[in-house]
Amino acid sequence: MREGDRNGTRPGAHIIETGDGTLVGSFTRLTKVRMADFRRLQAEEQSAAEAKPKTDIRSTRVPVRSEESDLMELPALVVPVTRRKQPGRIRLPRLDRQPEDVWRRRMEEVDRPSILTVSPRPPSCPVILSAEEARTRRRIRELIRKQQAILDQRAPEADWAPLEREETLAKWRDSLIPYQKQLHSSFTRYDHAKKEWKQAEGKRWQRMTGRARKLEKVCQQLLLEFLEVLRFVVQALLYVVGLRSTPPEPVRPLLTERDRPALEVFRKQHDAEFTAMADPEKLEPWLEDRFDRLVQARQDRIRRWDKAHQPEKEQAAHEIARLRSKLENPISRAGPQATAPSSRMPAPGLG
Repeated sequence: MREGDRNGTRPGAHIIETGDGTLVGSFTRLTKVRMADFRRLQAEEQSAAEAKPKTDIRSTRVPVRSEESDLMELPALVVPVTRRKQPGRIRLPRLDRQPEDVWRRRMEEVDRPSILTVSPRPPSCPVILSAEEARTRRRIRELIRKQQAILDQRAPEADWAPLEREETLAKWRDSLIPYQKQLHSSFTRYDHAKKEWKQAEGKRWQRMTGRARKLEKVCQQLLLEFLEVLRFVVQALLYVVGLRSTPPEPVRPLLTERDRPALEVFRKQHDAEFTAMADPEKLEPWLEDRFDRLVQARQDRIRRWDKAHQPEKEQAAHEIARLRSKLENPISRAGPQATAPSSRMPAPGLG
């Protein structure tokens, strides 16, 4: 079978002929196959032939045993070179340097003279205690526990947490803000009344009508109220920073001239606190100084407590050593131990 001679008019047509060239007929006419099916079969066969890999015949040739001249004419054997896979690297675990350092220190101490502490050997046989001895040892252990409790005592403030400077100062500032506002408001009222009184004193008509005297009474009353607020604010300051154990006494609404001397004395005694509360720039150094004094006072109290209880602790330590020596000493017995009865019994006498 071969392609037909009229490929231009009938492409893809095949004919069948004999070996000597005699025409037999058309392939599609003889096999009763349609031209479209025949072309589809040709396309599938061509695609299968293209997809099939071509084998290298040279790589499959094997030299045969023949004459030396024939062997020389055979092509050389082509052996595909395969890359040898390198073995994986074995990672050793990281060694701990601490045992090595310990061994090195031990080797350095080989030549040093060693001092061996001889520990008491345990008794070869169990010690048998009497009831009285057991009670005595229990009493000794109880006394040791009591003396140890005395030795372990510490100052009440030794276990307290240390004071944080910034946190404590911020807490004090926040607590004093409302008292500062109250003091400022009272002083503003007093200052305004004092200015009005001074202006009225400078005018003759207001002096004659008595207005200046009324303004003076109002000013003096506001001064008393200001001194009372000052007393309240200073007591609040002392309570906040820990210099006063109780809260400040509330502001009294009614004040007379009898209260003025006590308020004046209080103001003179606490002039530094009044100045600190009146001026915010002076309040900060006062609070920092108070914090430093508070820390120093706590340390002084702890030191005094330790000094006062030092003799008692030393006596407790000596008592513990004495009692422990009693426990470590051999147990004294009242009399010699009774000998065990012999296993041999005397033979009965003959009657």
